[in-house]
Amino acid sequence: MAAKVQPFSQGDSAGDLEKQKIRLRENCDEFESVMIAYMMKTMRDSTMRAEEPGAAMGVFEDMLTGQVSKAVSHNSSLGLGDLLYSKLEPLVKPQVHKEADLAAAQSQAAASVKQVETSRGD
Repeated sequence: MAAKVQPFSQGDSAGDLEKQKIRLRENCDEFESVMIAYMMKTMRDSTMRAEEPGAAMGVFEDMLTGQVSKAVSHNSSLGLGDLLYSKLEPLVKPQVHKEADLAAAQSQAAASVKQVETSRGD
């Protein structure tokens, strides 16, 4: 089962911040789905069977496991995605404009240079 997780970068506007939070929610839900699918596959593999399933049956069981895990994750039955989102959401912050930071750093550097020049002149 392949997860469709996309990286996100820090945005500049409130709209970008909301998009990031939406993508974070989707990724947390997808993570929960992957964990549930892994848990279900492990449980299925641990059961004793009268005979080994064929290739078609294995594919069908994997597809069924994937769909059930997505449904369970979508309903937030376990709450793993909600827990993960609540821990990661505070880390998503709007990025301060780089030009403003650069201008502030340049003015602070210029003031420092002026102060050093003034102290040398005395």
